[in-house]
Amino acid sequence: MPVDQQSPSSPTAAQRAAFAPFAPSGDWDVHVDQVRGIDAVSWCAGSGPSLILIHGVGPGTCGIANFEPLLPALTAEFRVHLIDLIGFGASGRKPAAPYFDMALWVEQVETVIARNGEPVALIGNSVGGSVAFKAAARDAVRRSETPGAPDIRAAMSIGSPLCGGAPPPALLQFWQAPDDVAALGRAMAPMSAAKMPPPIERVTARFSIFASQPDYATYFSEMVAQPEVVLAAAAVRDDERDAIRCPLTVVHGLLDAACLYRESGLPFIAQRAATDAVLFGRCGHNVTWERTADLHAVIQRFLLQH
Repeated sequence: MPVDQQSPSSPTAAQRAAFAPFAPSGDWDVHVDQVRGIDAVSWCAGSGPSLILIHGVGPGTCGIANFEPLLPALTAEFRVHLIDLIGFGASGRKPAAPYFDMALWVEQVETVIARNGEPVALIGNSVGGSVAFKAAARDAVRRSETPGAPDIRAAMSIGSPLCGGAPPPALLQFWQAPDDVAALGRAMAPMSAAKMPPPIERVTARFSIFASQPDYATYFSEMVAQPEVVLAAAAVRDDERDAIRCPLTVVHGLLDAACLYRESGLPFIAQRAATDAVLFGRCGHNVTWERTADLHAVIQRFLLQH
């Protein structure tokens, strides 16, 4: 899976306007990489050791939807790359199925690593954590394909489906294209420990892609039409786990109803004893929003150690 080495293009005025609903607040540079001929959008801000943030898979999700509350603190200490996975946010879509494509998303991450040009740490939320670990598994191969390429120095997953399994009811409800803002709010409610919908502003922001792109509901529905199949694709295989050489940390919410920690995190840790683990009580799937300050402390310690 060699990385497409095409240089990123500067976004046009029209592109910047289209990207605006997904752009983080503040002074961020925007990059448009080409991955298999598809626009792959990411933002970069801050200085210090490099960090790539990878969001999960859900209705209307994107980089800021998952990581917004952490960005001010992280950009104060690190050079942060916030990506929108292909098929989400400001990035383009695959022209043909399968739209749930772990190999494509790993390639997208590798493209950002190559452009960044220095060692990076990866942090992935939900399915994004599986992308991060699969990218870490390919690290030695990637660097052998491109001598002198920067390495992945550490990787962290947050509430990630690392081991596949049957999709819980909360995830099945969440992986439905919503008809309106209220429906999305109801689907998001089980993602938190409180089982309450997020503030209406957050729900409305996530629904905006469905409102502005009427065909996006069909695209998203087809992406997750076979939940057990896509969870199996997201699982980190034994050979991938054994190929990872960088330090790993697995973070999970005790009350996560979408990716159960006993089925998603613990089995992975049991097979890779060198993996560190953090389990947050009073926390569901939305760790970045529910335990922001505590998670930042974990990330800070994790990155400064590695």
